[in-house]
Amino acid sequence: MIPDLQPPATAPVLNTANMVAGMIRFLHAVRVRRGTLLSVLLISAALGTAYYLTATRLYDAHAQVRIVQSERDHNSLTSEQLSGQSSNAVFQMMATYQRIMSGDRVLSAALEDLPKEYCIDFEGIAPEVWPTALKNNVTVTNERGTTLIDVRYRSRSPKVAAFIVQRIVTEYINNINRSYGNQTLEALQRLTEEKEETSRKLAEKNQEYLDLQSQSGNVLDPEGKSTSLLSLRLIELNKSLMEAQRATLDARSFLQTVEQAARTGQDLEQLLFQAVESLGASILAKQMGLGEQDAWAVARLNEDLQKLRDEWSEKRLVLGDNNSELLEMAQRIRSQEALINGYFERGKQNLASNSSDLGPQLLGMARQRYQLAMSRQQSLQQQFDLEKVAAVKHNTLMAKLSIIDMECKRLQANDDSLLKLIEHHELVKDEGIKVDLNKLPKAAKLPSSPRLVLVIAVCFVFGLGGGLGLIYLLDLLDDRFRSPDELRMQLGVPVLAMVRAMEPTGGTGADAIQCHAKPNGVETEAFRTLRTAISFSDRQAQRIVVTSTEPGDGKTTVMSNLAIAFAQSGKRTLLIDADMRRPGLTALLCLKGQQGLSQVLRDERPIAASVADNLFAQITPGLDVIPSGSRPSNPAELLTSERFSELLAWAETSYDQILIDAPPVLAVADPIIISRMVDGAVLVVRPDKNRRRMVIRAAEAFAAVEVNLMGVVVNHLSSGSSGDYYGYGYGYGYGYGYGYGYGHDEANAAAESKPEHEAEESIADESESVRRAA
Repeated sequence: MIPDLQPPATAPVLNTANMVAGMIRFLHAVRVRRGTLLSVLLISAALGTAYYLTATRLYDAHAQVRIVQSERDHNSLTSEQLSGQSSNAVFQMMATYQRIMSGDRVLSAALEDLPKEYCIDFEGIAPEVWPTALKNNVTVTNERGTTLIDVRYRSRSPKVAAFIVQRIVTEYINNINRSYGNQTLEALQRLTEEKEETSRKLAEKNQEYLDLQSQSGNVLDPEGKSTSLLSLRLIELNKSLMEAQRATLDARSFLQTVEQAARTGQDLEQLLFQAVESLGASILAKQMGLGEQDAWAVARLNEDLQKLRDEWSEKRLVLGDNNSELLEMAQRIRSQEALINGYFERGKQNLASNSSDLGPQLLGMARQRYQLAMSRQQSLQQQFDLEKVAAVKHNTLMAKLSIIDMECKRLQANDDSLLKLIEHHELVKDEGIKVDLNKLPKAAKLPSSPRLVLVIAVCFVFGLGGGLGLIYLLDLLDDRFRSPDELRMQLGVPVLAMVRAMEPTGGTGADAIQCHAKPNGVETEAFRTLRTAISFSDRQAQRIVVTSTEPGDGKTTVMSNLAIAFAQSGKRTLLIDADMRRPGLTALLCLKGQQGLSQVLRDERPIAASVADNLFAQITPGLDVIPSGSRPSNPAELLTSERFSELLAWAETSYDQILIDAPPVLAVADPIIISRMVDGAVLVVRPDKNRRRMVIRAAEAFAAVEVNLMGVVVNHLSSGSSGDYYGYGYGYGYGYGYGYGYGHDEANAAAESKPEHEAEESIADESESVRRAA
């Protein structure tokens, strides 16, 4: 039958970025490489000692001055405000006062006439660079939030240091009192002179503004704003010119229409009626034979008629169509319309009788109208051009006037500001800056450099930091697992056993396997520990695949010894060599030939019959082996076939423990294929050979397909690894086995001679301690 796939296994938790795990690993690296850390500390201590013994002793002298603002009493309500402003001014100027003390002026004055016995710090230096040398050894600082300035000088002699500081402070006090004592009076005088100059410039600009204003010809409007008459004239001329241009275009169009009608013989009466607005109603009335009185009467009748119609429409909405008043108004409207139509009928008759003279007369009037319109347009255009030239000149004048106005406003604002400053300085002219000596300079008794405590601290910090940095660098370059704890934390699986490097037994076949050749040897205890860990696993562990990260990690050796250990415990064990590419187990047991797993998987007979012909029974008591057989061309396809699942199902019914030797997991896909069909996988790791990244990739490969990775077996621990990272693990595991379980004293001789299946009962009692060892 086909075995059911196991439930998803817990994926290994790769805690590479875990801070706690990284710190523990680094501390373990520090413990192992403590000799490196100690060497760096000793080198740092030696360098610090050499520096302390050979360094020149330097002494500091220190003094402190206080900057104060002298104030007079103000008998006014603003005295507290002025006092607060003065204090703020001092705080704002503290950086300036500090730079003055370390400036060349004060330092050069302090070095003038310096006695010879106080020149020891300037030996071998040219006098012109003494201020620079002095500045390099002077430190001036200001305590934040105070008006205190500290000055410190370092010298090879404490007396020289105190004397130089005294000279610097004295010259500084003299300089400040000389420069800032009467600063208010000097500032007042300077502000007064500046205001006078500003007032003079302002008067000149105002006069220039008035002159230009009179030249501009501007007047003030009712709102008090300056208005340019020239601009207003130009605007009106522009409007008149545009109207004249439109009139010229209309007259020209009408003339062309009349000429065209005269040439083609069209009816001119329609043009005459269309020309009422162009030529005037009086001309039309004259042509129709109506006098001025008649025309006036017709216009008056039309006006009255329109009023009657409007009044009739309004009353109709209120009174209705059948009202007597509305009917009377309708009769009046009809009478008015008849009277007007009578006038027009007589006019049409007169117009028909005069139609022979209409064409020449209308043409003459159109030409006269066009000439008049053109003449008016030309006159307006000439006048507009003249005004435009004058406007351009006027605009230039106005621009100058605007610039001068802005300059006047700026000078006026500056004048007002100077007046306020002068008034303020008049109030505080009796105030000034004073400097008091707050702390006298004294000669130091102990050198300030080198300081023993500081040298020790620096050496320790640099030695510790350099040592830890070097250890970190070495740890970074050595990409190996350094302890079982690190292996367990990074892979998230337990360490099932730790196997030491074993010497060859010298035998062949089963005699080449350590557990068979030396069942009571110290080396075999690791495989019994592995057997116990698997037997007491939380999950079913009947079918197990054993693989490794790379070839040569010892997976075949571990699996063959584990199989012997299971067989010695009384379990029927089947060992399958599924590495059909490089069959190490088959070679180890001298079972090379055609018989084996490849033949079973390609055979079409029932699985039991095929296994019977390819199985090597009783290699050791309780252990059967199916070798790899002949090398196939498609190992992966054979392992994914139903035939391999049937083989595992048959073996599950016939054996207590099934162990499968698979190729390295990073080399081919065979281990992943097999691990999906079994209960779990065991990964063999060689810490002296495998790189961390490769082992993590192998664990991730199992996690990607949800395979139960039961744990890892640390293989090939050398006896000299006590000086490496795996020293304590090896010592603990084999110390336990050798000291308590498998000694060579006479008291335990009988226990060693008992069959292995009888000793299985004692394994249960020791399971808890063995779990801790794993």
